[in-house]
Amino acid sequence: MNKTVKMLLAGAAIIAVSTSVYARGGDCGFGDGPMMGKDSAKMEKMRERHLASLHDELKLTAQQETAWKKFAASTPMAKMDRPDPKELEKLNAPQRMEKMLEHMRTMEKNMTTHLAALKEFYAALTPEQQKAFDDEMPGRGGHRGWRDAAR
Repeated sequence: MNKTVKMLLAGAAIIAVSTSVYARGGDCGFGDGPMMGKDSAKMEKMRERHLASLHDELKLTAQQETAWKKFAASTPMAKMDRPDPKELEKLNAPQRMEKMLEHMRTMEKNMTTHLAALKEFYAALTPEQQKAFDDEMPGRGGHRGWRDAAR
């Protein structure tokens, strides 16, 4: 294929992608959904539905409830507020990077706390409950998890 044909094909591909983005009002499909922090109320509602569904499916005993409550309260999604983009725009590059690094450290701390609660809760489950838990949690292929909670 000569260079001109390649350039024309690349241009056509760019136009096709740009047209589809324009048709959606400029939304390229990334960053504006409920999981991207734009609609925290919707995200919280999804989290609550998922936890309620998981709680029902696991059929927890009274002895497991304490560990469940600690696990559910430690869920890091509720604590992952991002730095305000408008505030970040006012900062220079090193300051923005410092803010993002601070945010990442907070996320890491939240995830560490959540992991400890998850391990405690998981240890309190029976092997059958552990399998059901494994199948339902995000990050597992074929899980229902957060995707179904959005419905």
